[in-house]
Amino acid sequence: MSYPNISSELLRTFIAVVEYDGFIRASEKLHKTQSTVSQQIRKLENEVGVSLFQAQGRKRQLTSAGEMFLGYARRILALQDDALSSLQFTHAVNEIRIGVSQGVADEVIPEVLASFCRSHPCARINVETGYSPDLNAAYDRGEFDLVLTLSLAELDGRGELLKLEPLAWIGAEAWEWGGHRELPLAMINGQCQFRQAGLAALDSAEVSRKVVYTSSSFQGVMAAVRSGLAVTPRPQSAASAGTELVGERLGLPALPNVFCWLRCKPGLNSAEVLADMLRAVSVTVR
Repeated sequence: MSYPNISSELLRTFIAVVEYDGFIRASEKLHKTQSTVSQQIRKLENEVGVSLFQAQGRKRQLTSAGEMFLGYARRILALQDDALSSLQFTHAVNEIRIGVSQGVADEVIPEVLASFCRSHPCARINVETGYSPDLNAAYDRGEFDLVLTLSLAELDGRGELLKLEPLAWIGAEAWEWGGHRELPLAMINGQCQFRQAGLAALDSAEVSRKVVYTSSSFQGVMAAVRSGLAVTPRPQSAASAGTELVGERLGLPALPNVFCWLRCKPGLNSAEVLADMLRAVSVTVR
């Protein structure tokens, strides 16, 4: 048995007549003439093969069939609207390409991204970590839609400032260094800005030092620090159980501040939503 293809326009007119309690008010809300509304209701009744309204005095009220059909009509239109909205959002979102500096804490970003994906299930996220100069250059080339980067001078920053935090010397609790031997250091290898700032500060203060432990991960560096093997220059928030800020106690040279910056591709709605979520949380630098 074949069924007619019911126009969504007819369904919307039918629902409007019910919700606005009559043909006259429905025609006003739909910006149609009353005769057009009446014609569309008659056409819908012809297509479904039953009367949806019945006369009761000067008013038209739903028949039992009309009451049953009303629920289906609302569900059909809601499903149609949902399907079209999903398709439009999928097309608009496509893929969000994100670059995150290695100095930004791993714990915060995944939580924000998970929350974003729960509210935007069609979104596709691609995250890459790297060094801030490389990320900014890639953003300028159009390779990222959003980047979180770090700088050790405000004038060197790019974008919107999210956070400022002092760098500090971190060592194990009660760790001692008398200055009569080289200061042992644990460092991230490569182009880490914190490494470069720490070495520059020690050299300027003519403090003898030696890098005794290098790692590609923050966890590795902090494990060496907690063991008492070495100290490291990191943001103050990186100090955790078993460690403390030792710079002042040991007479180590002062370190600069670290600035955290956000850059977001203008006009890309999904990236702007994600940027708002990052502004709302406390992005941790470590």
